[in-house]
Amino acid sequence: MKRAIFPLPIFILPQGYTRLRIFEPRYLNMVKTALESDTGFVLCTFEHDTPFNISAQGCLVDIIDFDQDDSGMLLIDVIASKSVQIDDVYQDDQELRHGLISNCSTPYWYNDLFTDIGEHKKLQLTLQNIFLTNPELSELYKQTHFNELTWVVARWLELLPISIEKKQQLAFETNFDNLLSFLHTVINNEFA
Repeated sequence: MKRAIFPLPIFILPQGYTRLRIFEPRYLNMVKTALESDTGFVLCTFEHDTPFNISAQGCLVDIIDFDQDDSGMLLIDVIASKSVQIDDVYQDDQELRHGLISNCSTPYWYNDLFTDIGEHKKLQLTLQNIFLTNPELSELYKQTHFNELTWVVARWLELLPISIEKKQQLAFETNFDNLLSFLHTVINNEFA
């Protein structure tokens, strides 16, 4: 499948939500096309040292809501539906990037469905508290899955104030046990 690609300095995993400000004509057209055809687009990490600044993987996102801010800029809320591999990237005459996408199974731990919170209750409860104390998160997330460990871990990776490179390393190159250990260390130090 061919899809438009929107590279941003953002990190998102499946079932993650984010709000985007859209103002460039090429991306306004991308949103219009995605809404008209109900196909979504790909959100991926902006990378300085790759052709067209596109990462090899991204997430297919669906637009779930839209609004305008006080200055009249378009705001769209999207949900990441699945991870995708991006190939054969090119730019059209508006410099909008497109590519062929295919399903991919990374991060690998996300597909293993570690659903039982078990001894990781602190990760769950601390994340729930963050959602409760940040109304913009509660408003953005139409569905939450605090009882699913992989969902909780993915949201922590999206929210932690660490570099995108570190997030990618943790998500795609670290085994799940080490990732959990890292999150427990951070959460215990910050939310003790």
